[in-house]
Amino acid sequence: MSIKRIRNENFEPFINDEGFYKDRGLDRPPSIQNHKKEEELIRNGKAWYESLDPHFRLYYHNTLSSARRHANFLNVRSPKDSLDIILASEYDHSNDLFLKKQEVFKQPETVDKMTFRRLKNTRDVNIKPPVYLSHPLIKGGITERLSTHSVKLINSGPHSQITNHGFSRQNVDGNFYNY
Repeated sequence: MSIKRIRNENFEPFINDEGFYKDRGLDRPPSIQNHKKEEELIRNGKAWYESLDPHFRLYYHNTLSSARRHANFLNVRSPKDSLDIILASEYDHSNDLFLKKQEVFKQPETVDKMTFRRLKNTRDVNIKPPVYLSHPLIKGGITERLSTHSVKLINSGPHSQITNHGFSRQNVDGNFYNY
């Protein structure tokens, strides 16, 4: 099962991975003050903002930054200082050598890796892979990559490198030959 991020049409951004709201959280629009109205709107195929005036629609629609700066939001996973930013970066000291300063601070979100932080107002949707031919077909492939320098991949012959110290048995007459 894979996760896909799609556009969030809700009035509240999907930032549950970054932190949580203490007390009551964000203000709910008057069209969906209780959950029964919200379920009814979803069943009818209407959006939460259709019955609102434009100034109410603007007030209740929160952006990612306004939801993060809300007084009741506790951001528990954001970096506290520059050391946290460097530790969360893509930089690997054992593999990367003599990088530029901006490459040391590069975060995983800029390389399109999924993390807890959101750059766009999206939400996560679990996608089940399609079932072909009425049974789950498992796609396979090469599990290990064979090295082209391996001695076991060469063509067999009398002068093979995998023989024991130059001795080999010929398939023709069964005699030992020292090369």
